[in-house]
Amino acid sequence: MRVGVLACGLGLAACSHAPVHLGATGPQALTPITSTALLFYDDGPAYRDSVRIIVRDAATWSTVWARATSTQPTPPPQPSIDFAHEMVVVVGAGRMKPGDQIRVDSAGERSGLYNVVVSTVVGCRRFAADTYPLEVVRVARSDKQVSFIERRDQAGNCS
Repeated sequence: MRVGVLACGLGLAACSHAPVHLGATGPQALTPITSTALLFYDDGPAYRDSVRIIVRDAATWSTVWARATSTQPTPPPQPSIDFAHEMVVVVGAGRMKPGDQIRVDSAGERSGLYNVVVSTVVGCRRFAADTYPLEVVRVARSDKQVSFIERRDQAGNCS
């Protein structure tokens, strides 16, 4: 299992990627998600299905955090979130193979929506084991409707 800031250090192709979209007034870049925004990363089976969750309140945050960290032998303490200014994005890939990863690449408001770009990186080696990649990040609060933009890439070391 991988926990914490290891997600970006494992060579994700999407770590320095920020999509640019053309808006009515010109290009609008979504804000890249940096390692400082990463609250948790794990490959355990806390969420066995693919999930996309936006958390905007403390009660939901407590429930989501407890579940996300439930497969840890010693769950980390729940990070404090200022819900007046922040919200939490939780993305889970569902059942995958070791080495596969999921990441919130970038996020921000554009065209009346809050867009979250999710990158799933699939490795080329097939092991006889299952993992359930899950990432939890902190982003600026928005009350706009959320649109998840999905990207699926193959790891760069595949031939």
